[in-house]
Amino acid sequence: MPSLLRRSLLYLSVLFALTTSGQSVRINQAGGGMELIKERDLRDGNAQVTGQGFDIPGIELFNEHKSRHWIGDDSAFAARGFVDTTWSRPDDSEDSVVIGATVHWVRYHFQAAADLKGLPLLLNVQSRHGFTLYLNGRPLVRSEPMSNAIGTILPLSDSIPRLSVPVMFLCDGAPEVLAIRIEGSPGMSLRASALRVSVHSGDIAYHMQRSMLHYGVFIGINVIILLLALVIGWSERRDRSWLLLALLSLVSVLDTLCDLGGELGALGLPSGTARALDLFGTVLTPWSPYLLIMVLCLLRGELSRKRARLYTAGMLVMTLLCVLVAAADLLGIADSEDGLTFQEINVALIITLVIGVALFVVIVVWFAVEVIRLGVQLLRSKGYQRWIGAGALASSVLTLVLGISSQLTGFGLSSWLSVLADYCSYVAVPVSVAVYLAIRSVHHNRLVARQRDDLDLEVKERTAQLQTAKDRSDELLLNILPHEVAEELKDTGAAAAKHFDQATVLFTDFRGFTQLSEQVSPAELVHELNTCFKIFDGLMGKYRIEKIKTIGDSYMATGGLPDPSNGSPLDVLHAALEMQAFMTHHRAERIAKGLPAFEMRVGIHTGPVVAGIVGVKKFAYDIWGDTVNTASRMESSGEVGQVNISESTYALVKDEPGLTFTPRGKVQAKGKGEMEMYFASRSEVVD
Repeated sequence: MPSLLRRSLLYLSVLFALTTSGQSVRINQAGGGMELIKERDLRDGNAQVTGQGFDIPGIELFNEHKSRHWIGDDSAFAARGFVDTTWSRPDDSEDSVVIGATVHWVRYHFQAAADLKGLPLLLNVQSRHGFTLYLNGRPLVRSEPMSNAIGTILPLSDSIPRLSVPVMFLCDGAPEVLAIRIEGSPGMSLRASALRVSVHSGDIAYHMQRSMLHYGVFIGINVIILLLALVIGWSERRDRSWLLLALLSLVSVLDTLCDLGGELGALGLPSGTARALDLFGTVLTPWSPYLLIMVLCLLRGELSRKRARLYTAGMLVMTLLCVLVAAADLLGIADSEDGLTFQEINVALIITLVIGVALFVVIVVWFAVEVIRLGVQLLRSKGYQRWIGAGALASSVLTLVLGISSQLTGFGLSSWLSVLADYCSYVAVPVSVAVYLAIRSVHHNRLVARQRDDLDLEVKERTAQLQTAKDRSDELLLNILPHEVAEELKDTGAAAAKHFDQATVLFTDFRGFTQLSEQVSPAELVHELNTCFKIFDGLMGKYRIEKIKTIGDSYMATGGLPDPSNGSPLDVLHAALEMQAFMTHHRAERIAKGLPAFEMRVGIHTGPVVAGIVGVKKFAYDIWGDTVNTASRMESSGEVGQVNISESTYALVKDEPGLTFTPRGKVQAKGKGEMEMYFASRSEVVD
């Protein structure tokens, strides 16, 4: 449908050219005043670039905009401030010659919008004769003439050299001036140089490659669906849906190839071949909507012989009109580059064209209404036909909406909307039809095998329930025991206690817990404990430390077990420092709100322990040994807001950069006597 609407404009343009009476008329696209070039113009405009295509995003400066022309030579002509108001227009003087003159000058004035400032651009310049290019008085590039250009007047072809020059406009508020000095043989006309100048964004190559990629995807999808439809249609010959789908995919492939090799010129074909592909694409215009309507009617059960003949007649009339448009374009009745020109046309031909256009518009509207009507009906149905309805609406309504939206949005979003519109246009219908037919086939197979599959389904459901229950029990067990211990318990039914030569035990305790419990409700107290312990649990996971248990307001964790490679003494110390940092910040927040808050002591000691589980009911993973008692004494002998470590732990972490240790000397520890202790903290960064 979008292709149908797009190519309809070409036919209307031919009518406009032929119904304008009398002498030759030219529509100047430049308008009245000085041109203002914006970034968006470089994307929305179309330019012909040899070797790249016939519909490249950009602006043709010489062919489509106002320029000034002079035969003669003067170095002052290149200056930005040179006044050229007395020069003629190239449209009026491109065939003019001056005996003995060998140099032509062309100057083009334009205003560059502020959004082009600092933006890298490309100037593509093409000419048979040697030229020198100036921008705002500064020479950019010089080109040598073609060896066979002297005295030759030929149409623009792929053999004419092209130079791509990177530029940046000044965008200083004053008009930008592009000056071109063309040097040829004596008595040469400007037309003989076949001069063509266009400006593009600097990333035009990227956009062209992206377009090629998308078109390749369009072709690939339609080819795959075409092959699928042919294979399945061969085995299900009574079902005409597959044949219609194959034809629809084939037309989509041909239409895409025509756009790619014709309008875009991206296949590297000669100009004549590319032109022929573009015209062939025009002839194919009505086939996609026609085949789509046939598919939709067949699925709706409305494809009677009368309807089929009516749709076929409409398609044939449109095809004939498109052939006439292609012939008119081929004969040069409408020239899309230089404007619309025509010669004297008799009244009978004008009347015929008016009738043709009227028929064309009626059939276009009729086909569009039919596609939307049938698409909506299928979309509202309860069967799998809704896929076809969705594809039909996406290829028509959604494509049109996205195309309009792309013209109303910014450059980045507009580019993506245009790509989405292209995907809807080229692949929405074939993919949706293929999905529908595939689902229908699967559904039929399921109906045949349903009785056999019912039992299997029930077994799978029971198995899934058992697996879910097992996963929940495993998750609960892993939440109680370390992974290694849990696996051993599941495999053997028991887990033996193990000795670890070095483990780092961490103890915490909140000061004033008893007093705080008297000031707040039990629910609030438990909530505050849970808030703190959840943060602690996260830190244990971060540093791969094994949480052992909580006893009231105390928190106990151990590094180095059950896997000795996890939870080094340094990891335990870093976790303890982050725990204290959190408590300090959390206490400040609660005090600011007028709420009571905890203060915490932390103690760490490193030494040998025995770890395992005891008992058979409500078992829990625990550790034993003098190391545990010593770590508890480190906590009770510490101070609020500090991390108190033993001498054995200090010996293992003292050389770590970024940490500061404050010796406390020998401190009396309950039941242990005097022990060397250290306060650990992070070093302050000095600017």
